[in-house]
Amino acid sequence: MTQYKEGNLIHVHVKLGETSTTIYGEVVGVDEDNMLEVYFLKKTQKHGGYGWEYKDDWDKCSPSDVVKCFDPTANYISVYHEFGFMPTEEENVFFRTEDEIPSNIVIPLPLDDPNDVHSDEYDMTDGFIVDDDEANEPFTHADPNNDFVRETHKAVNQYNNWTPSNNTEIGVKNFIDNMSNKYKIEDDDRHFSNGQSVDYDHPKV
Repeated sequence: MTQYKEGNLIHVHVKLGETSTTIYGEVVGVDEDNMLEVYFLKKTQKHGGYGWEYKDDWDKCSPSDVVKCFDPTANYISVYHEFGFMPTEEENVFFRTEDEIPSNIVIPLPLDDPNDVHSDEYDMTDGFIVDDDEANEPFTHADPNNDFVRETHKAVNQYNNWTPSNNTEIGVKNFIDNMSNKYKIEDDDRHFSNGQSVDYDHPKV
């Protein structure tokens, strides 16, 4: 008999009338009757209806209803993926790993899995993102007075119309959009304090 403990991630089989389904949750305790106290995940309307979050209150279920159990203490992110969900940098926001999220829906950045051999595939920040905090200078577009700047600005404008054609491209676009939005917000605050604004997405060619 499985001995469940706090922190276990579980798949629970439940019956709804004549049908049945699987629900997902995290064990937070076991009562004196050996019933599991569980915070279950629920689907929300956030992020185009693809976001999931833990409910505010815990429920009880019988250990006999558990069909799968996962222990995330070994590797939190990898085990969550086995559990069927992708944790993100935003607290209590998860996505089903089996869902194909449309490219026009911006989602929080997924947490990196240190054991993922492909994780460096999306490491596009190395040498690419410059931390403006050191100089505290707001971003400004370069003058399009040479071929390099013109080609760079042209690529930015073309990116606005890019529609990914597969899951890899969707992942790349989501990564870029999320990283871009993060730095836009930070830089926009600097411009706002100076009474200025910048159209980041449409530089002059």
